[in-house]
Amino acid sequence: MLLPIAAPYWLQTNGAVTGRVVDAKGEGLPGVNVLVRGTTNGTQTDANGGYALANVPDNATLVFSYVGFTAQELPLNGRAAVDVTLAEDVKALSEVVVVGYTTQKRTDVTGSVASISGTEIKSLPVTNVQEALQGRMAGVEVVKSSGAPDATASILIRGVSSLNNAPPLYIIDGVRQSGDNINIQDIASVDVLKDASAAAIYGSAAAGGVIVITTKKGKPGQPAINFSARYGVTQPLTLKLLNRDDFIRLKQNIADPVYVGMERTDTLPDTDWTKQIFRDGIEQNYNLSISGGTPQLSYLVSGIYNDQKGVYLNNRSALAGARVNTEYQLGKRIKVGEQLYVWQRRTKPVTITPINPPFRTVPTMAPYTNDPANPYGRNPVGFAGPNLIAQIGTAHIDNTKSNFQGNAFAEITLPLDLSFRTTFGYTYYLENQNYFQDSYNTGAVSAPINSLTKSNAMYSTLLNNYVLSYNHTFGTHAVSALVGYEQIQSEYDALRGSQNAVGGTSYAFLPTSNSITRITPGGYDTNGLIKSTFAQLNYGFNEKYLFSLSARRDGNFTVFGPGNQYGIFPAASAGWRISEEPLIKNALPMINQLKLRGSYGVLGNSNIPPYLFLSTYEYVNAQNFYPGAPPSLGYTQTLIPNPNIKWESVYESNVGIDVEAFNGRYFLTVEWYNKTTEDMLYALPIPLSVGIPSGRFYTNIGSVRNRGLDVVLGTKGTARDFRYTATVTGSFNQNKVLNLDNINSNPIQAGDNSYGNPSYGQQTGQFLTYTKAGLPFGQFYGYKTEGIYQSQEQIEAHPQREGYKANIGDLIYQDVNGDGIISDLDKTILGNPNPKLTYGVNLNLGWKHFDLALLFNGVAGVDLYNGVAPYAQFPFSDGNTTYQVFGASFLGDNQLTSQPRLGVLTPGSNGSPATFATDPNGNYSYVSDYFVEKGNYVKLKNLQLGYTFGDALLQRAKIKSARLYVMANNLFTITNYSGIDPEIGGDVITRGIDAPLQYPHARIYSLGVDLTF
Repeated sequence: MLLPIAAPYWLQTNGAVTGRVVDAKGEGLPGVNVLVRGTTNGTQTDANGGYALANVPDNATLVFSYVGFTAQELPLNGRAAVDVTLAEDVKALSEVVVVGYTTQKRTDVTGSVASISGTEIKSLPVTNVQEALQGRMAGVEVVKSSGAPDATASILIRGVSSLNNAPPLYIIDGVRQSGDNINIQDIASVDVLKDASAAAIYGSAAAGGVIVITTKKGKPGQPAINFSARYGVTQPLTLKLLNRDDFIRLKQNIADPVYVGMERTDTLPDTDWTKQIFRDGIEQNYNLSISGGTPQLSYLVSGIYNDQKGVYLNNRSALAGARVNTEYQLGKRIKVGEQLYVWQRRTKPVTITPINPPFRTVPTMAPYTNDPANPYGRNPVGFAGPNLIAQIGTAHIDNTKSNFQGNAFAEITLPLDLSFRTTFGYTYYLENQNYFQDSYNTGAVSAPINSLTKSNAMYSTLLNNYVLSYNHTFGTHAVSALVGYEQIQSEYDALRGSQNAVGGTSYAFLPTSNSITRITPGGYDTNGLIKSTFAQLNYGFNEKYLFSLSARRDGNFTVFGPGNQYGIFPAASAGWRISEEPLIKNALPMINQLKLRGSYGVLGNSNIPPYLFLSTYEYVNAQNFYPGAPPSLGYTQTLIPNPNIKWESVYESNVGIDVEAFNGRYFLTVEWYNKTTEDMLYALPIPLSVGIPSGRFYTNIGSVRNRGLDVVLGTKGTARDFRYTATVTGSFNQNKVLNLDNINSNPIQAGDNSYGNPSYGQQTGQFLTYTKAGLPFGQFYGYKTEGIYQSQEQIEAHPQREGYKANIGDLIYQDVNGDGIISDLDKTILGNPNPKLTYGVNLNLGWKHFDLALLFNGVAGVDLYNGVAPYAQFPFSDGNTTYQVFGASFLGDNQLTSQPRLGVLTPGSNGSPATFATDPNGNYSYVSDYFVEKGNYVKLKNLQLGYTFGDALLQRAKIKSARLYVMANNLFTITNYSGIDPEIGGDVITRGIDAPLQYPHARIYSLGVDLTF
């Protein structure tokens, strides 16, 4: 028998080995450890990721290791050059998370915290962090229902928890700030505190969850310069309206006297108003950053410019911003630093409410004329609607939002394992709007006198907090604790002025003899004040048994009155690292992490206007009571005070299990939560006859419960030149209103499907949603249908509306209460707009220099109200509709179809013309389940294909790394929903209404480059 033996050292050849170590995007990694396995022969890579090793046997194995990346072992096999691409270690990247006013190792976290790194989102075509989180975290529902350039996404963490649902709290580098217009390229990590135990340290501001953002900092070494650019084309998703000939054909089919017998129709205009209003948009994005440092100093300076031309006519938005982050180590015990971020967004917003598509238009109206004195087309006979081009072209709006956010800190290391940190933060926000409305006249609609409106609003906050921390390990006991005090002061000031009959066409007030000037106060308050004390204790025994306690006491002195100003928000959690038990270690060595954890906590919500506990008065007008007399100011009471209004409280329990196996190759997290909100804050509508302008009375009413399950499942690994990461997130949620006290348990009805005015549209005077104890928020409400009448016998056998009998082809309304009459008493629940499941699938693949990323997101178990359908299937008012209308029963040559009839045509006789009774059965004007559809979908939200160039080419150009990529957003959607896009947002009790008044969704195709020097 022959035994393999190693060759003696004198038969082995030793030589030099060189190479470069890069990350998945081709950027060189400095400081990577390169070691010959089994020896002490090793080195570290330089600033460009290069390395060189001498005296290396040709059959040696090289080991490459780096913090935050998966280690690799590569046999040399006689090679003299070895280049390596290290994959990010998901487990290592998440070892430390930001929780409250401190950080914790991921293995020690006992609350519910979801995290992503900045590298996962840095290339996305977004300018807000909310949209960047979509589909990436379980329990975090993000909806982007508008394609407007300055639109933000709505974000819900573990369901809708209140009638007055609070938005998430944003903590940026330790300071609460606005989450708007953050440069995605500046983000190092995002940690979302989902449950009450993780978020309770922020108390009354955390009812909507907490999003903790840590921005990038410089690293010791040579300065690193990064430049990235992206150019994209944006395409609107719209419906096609009828062209001239088909529009006239429809009008003749329904016996419209304007069009019956009309001749020479080929000479009429044929305007496609959808194309007139919507067009392809353009996005440009540029980022530049410089970072570096020494052992005593780190710095990062960055800038962003983003310019988007919207898909809507004359709509544009540009964002410019700059950031400076520095830290200084002053000796061994003192560290100071600051983070400064300033941005400005200038927007030309939409001048009239976007309607997709613009139904109240007619193709027989020309948008323009050849007359310079009257450049806009006038109304044709039979149409009294607007010329949208005239409305848009004569309205000139400029919005400027400017924001400064800055904070400075000092941290001192004290004896006895103590440290003290103080932070000062300041935010100054200023918004100005100039709106000049020029005069125009297109016939039926006009603005005969021009006007100018200027408004501004200022908001500032000053924050200071002081935190004393303790951190020590006694053998197998680990203790960390902190106590702190925080104070937030705020100021608000707003003013609005307007003038008509202005001289000139600029944004300057130039009064004429016909001008009337009005000044309207928008509010002034310098007394905003919140004072807080907080404490936290974490204890770990033997790195297996973990415990955490926290509490915060908030005092809000302008929102709540005496006796209700203070709230206390405690939390407790515990964890058991089962994988550290010897029995599990020995029996299941492939399990790297198995942790069971549970928590309970209380959060608060004060998201209502201030001073509701006081009787307040507001200036309404000034009046001269006789010629030449001085004006007397008039005031009115603005609200009914409620001195008993108090904090809304959220009570949440959470149980979770975390599993990692095979050195982090597979990972799983499952969490169950139960969240109940008590004393919900709500603005009750009150009759206008009471004489209160707001028409609202704020109070605490009832409670609501959310229960659900969050699941994260993933895998990652490498195989020679191939690398992959796949993560699936799923969130199951059930929402239920438990009671609605203080309003006699009456239901809350809301929502409409109007056309820009509550009293004008296809389905006016009807509420679409219904909120009542025992049901989820905002259920769709209306008539149930049982199909379409097929025969006269069927009509005779079915209950009818009083005073009217249906026709074949009409909808059959269900007699829900069984009284033999179809009436409002038969209205009932039609569907649930709150999804039972939201999910995401995130795939990242790499092969050599190529990388491919795909992000899918979707929902299941959700209903939508297709409010566009009553306009798309029916000729609305004197306007247009879509080609769906020609599917209606008994229209033209149609017989009975799957669409209800538009009305009843009575042929002419004895010289009298034919007449058409428009929809007497309410097929398209009544709210019914005919318009309620399943809204389940899966969407390819982002597709990105990149290529990282090789070293030889880059070295000649003196570039450390270069990546070129192409990308598409909203590439396709798989759904049975018949509307334009099933991704529909909405308020708490009006979710899921796909109304025609909305900015179109958009599809984006982009090309980008990322360079590091």
